[in-house]
Amino acid sequence: MQKIKTKPKNKKGFTLIEMLVVIGIIGLLSTVLLVSVSRIRKNSIDTRRKANLENVRGATSMYYSAKSSWPTFSSWATLVSALSTSGYISDNIPADEDGDSLNDYSAETCTSPCQIKLCSACELDGEGCTNSVGGDTRKWYCLEVK
Repeated sequence: MQKIKTKPKNKKGFTLIEMLVVIGIIGLLSTVLLVSVSRIRKNSIDTRRKANLENVRGATSMYYSAKSSWPTFSSWATLVSALSTSGYISDNIPADEDGDSLNDYSAETCTSPCQIKLCSACELDGEGCTNSVGGDTRKWYCLEVK
């Protein structure tokens, strides 16, 4: 009897197990990437809001230096409007930046030693974020104008 020699099959392509492993790794990496991007986005929102507070605090201080009185206001919108019409800030910062019908900024008068308390909502529990402002349970970052 003669033995029939068979050629070994050329392995071309991937097995099902290899494909599942690759798909699993890609899924894991994309999940990690999406979580990182979301955190970076929220951090940038917090940074912008803190910068807006600093701008309004500086404008309020300049207003006081020029007029020897604090601007009259009843909310964030009226404070920003008063500073904008007086020429101390150039852009109007809306109280609700993200359109969720919740004010992202707060302005209120306070007693000594501060005159005005400015706050912005925090997206992340970052440095300086407190528990609540005016009954709103979100985290807030606050500055005082003295």
